[in-house]
Amino acid sequence: MQSILRRFRTKFYKWTEPSLKLPIHTEIATMRLGTPYGGWIIPQNRLHSDAICYLIGAGEDISFDLALIEKFNCPAHIFDPTPRSIDHVLGVKQNILAGKPSACSTSPDGFYPPYPPALSEKIMLHPVGIWNEDTELRFFAPPNEAYVSHSLVNLQQSDRFIEVPVERLKTAMTRAGHPRIDLLKMDIEGAEYQVIESIIADKIEIDILCIEFDESAANHFDGKYMQRIQGALQALIEFGYIIVAKESSCHNYTLLHQRTI
Repeated sequence: MQSILRRFRTKFYKWTEPSLKLPIHTEIATMRLGTPYGGWIIPQNRLHSDAICYLIGAGEDISFDLALIEKFNCPAHIFDPTPRSIDHVLGVKQNILAGKPSACSTSPDGFYPPYPPALSEKIMLHPVGIWNEDTELRFFAPPNEAYVSHSLVNLQQSDRFIEVPVERLKTAMTRAGHPRIDLLKMDIEGAEYQVIESIIADKIEIDILCIEFDESAANHFDGKYMQRIQGALQALIEFGYIIVAKESSCHNYTLLHQRTI
């Protein structure tokens, strides 16, 4: 009964949530990679084997990350300091190398697709969080222990936390020797606003942005969350981006910089 009520409440919140008045440029051809839960829409024909892809926030679904490697033969730089996420990524990497199946609870059949062992070499794990400064912060666990995604800004109002190292995106790029990024995916549980501000302040050159805004009608800091999402997207538009896709069921946006068009 509780699960039914929860689903009804979520749908009700979604029905009553106002929509953003921002243009989506559907003339840009797109494709979707990954599971229904962990996948993303990206522009077609924009990536290649030398592409630099930063995937911030792994959880226990790296289907998008693996699909990028398989399709474009490029490395996937995965950033997540959550112990369960680290174990998941390393476990998947080891299984691929050994030719064993890897479980993925959010995949329709419960497993990742089979991949050639060589693909494991392109899974690059960075066990740090991305923030707007280089420091160590509390990383708040979700109230439901069955879930994995932690939050630097305590989006879910939890009293359980771990302490983790975090870096400004520019620091992570300098450490890795990357002057620019081809694709950046962010699923970081409410910390996306601060990272977006740092990207603009540091004038970082990124071609494709995939951003999940984790605030929603059912889970937000306050009633102004839609204004925050609108403001962040508007700032990126002014920084040179256009919106090319949005997932219908959530606030997952894909943006492309105009210099690439």
